[in-house]
Amino acid sequence: MIPGFLGSNIEGVFYPERREALSGHWESLPASVTEFGKYPEEIFSGWEAVKNKVGAKEMKNIPFGAVAMFGYVDKLSCGLQQFMAGARKFNLSEISRSDLMAANRETAEETGITYMADALDKEAKKILAK
Repeated sequence: MIPGFLGSNIEGVFYPERREALSGHWESLPASVTEFGKYPEEIFSGWEAVKNKVGAKEMKNIPFGAVAMFGYVDKLSCGLQQFMAGARKFNLSEISRSDLMAANRETAEETGITYMADALDKEAKKILAK
């Protein structure tokens, strides 16, 4: 949700007449945004990819929040591809809960996914016992 809200705030800066409808809260871009650029094309990493998908004329109708979400999902997609390659699983349908580890005990308790310090513990102890 945060990328969508961020995109709405940025759109509200460029189109003040839309700010209220967007629930945008910024009147100007903060320094944390302008360090990446001063224009939407510079600020959003996925701008060109979205433009290539919908066409340059249609970009005026695409909400900045949608462009921001596109960039977020693109990053998630890349991370999932790296995870799958590391697990030697090349189709999403091949991934199972046994390929996952919980980073903390609370998550392990809530999800039933093995805590990382316990994952493959028996197998490791067998190797060390040899």
